[in-house]
Amino acid sequence: MAFFPMHMGDDPDYAGYDYPPTKFEVSQITNEQIHREISKLEPHKAPGPGRISNTLLIQGADLVMPHLGLLYWVTFDLGVYPSQWRDSATIVLRKPAKPDHTVPGAHCPIVLLNMVAKVLSACVAEDLIQMGVVHGILQDNHFRCHPGRTTTDSLHFAMKLVKDAWRKREEVSTLFLEVKSTFLSVLLN
Repeated sequence: MAFFPMHMGDDPDYAGYDYPPTKFEVSQITNEQIHREISKLEPHKAPGPGRISNTLLIQGADLVMPHLGLLYWVTFDLGVYPSQWRDSATIVLRKPAKPDHTVPGAHCPIVLLNMVAKVLSACVAEDLIQMGVVHGILQDNHFRCHPGRTTTDSLHFAMKLVKDAWRKREEVSTLFLEVKSTFLSVLLN
């Protein structure tokens, strides 16, 4: 059984692609951002390839944060992203309630990332989401990763859309994707 497809070679060359103008400039990551992202980490998770545990970052945040800030700034200033930060380990665990490994959904992949890179990625993602909202890049009916929007909000939006159409005697058809990840109860049956 193969979980991942084979690598098909080098990525295509995008050197000749005509990119649209940038919407905003990337800002420097602040120590406050780093502290905020470290405080969101779960303490007792398995460490990634760098062997730095979440607990170490959480407990030593005040000591490590200024050094991480400098490291992240230099990363952007020099345009260098260390290859060790790209390393990850994917471990496929069998779920305890699923004794037959051939049953779909019997396994749960766990991805272990380098913690220094994970915190950096979280800070960058926070900035991108904020800039997406500020510059109107995220659509009004976009709910995933949109600050202040929840799954409940998306359900209310969908219900309103359907009921408004029904009131006008219109038909409604929908396509729901990723139902498995949104509604975990679907997997329980």
